[in-house]
Amino acid sequence: MNGVQEKYEELVGKEDMLVRGVRTCEKAMSLLKDEMLYKQRGETCQDTLKEVCEWIQQREEKLRKEIFAVRWEMTVLACQFPSANKQAEESPL
Repeated sequence: MNGVQEKYEELVGKEDMLVRGVRTCEKAMSLLKDEMLYKQRGETCQDTLKEVCEWIQQREEKLRKEIFAVRWEMTVLACQFPSANKQAEESPL
């Protein structure tokens, strides 16, 4: 395997990890809102719960920015694959 392919596969693994992180944030947010805010009305401190949810949302936004950067880099690397260069030459556009 060449260096470009190895780097690409490394980025695929990183993307998978980041996507799992986003899903975890989404699940955590849903659990907090459904279980603690809705079902346990009056038993929780809403201000604290809101701060926790805001932190989770900020974390999710950070992960999504990282996903964008990784996917951008993956696209740039994909352009360097030998088969990509051949396809670009054969493209009618």
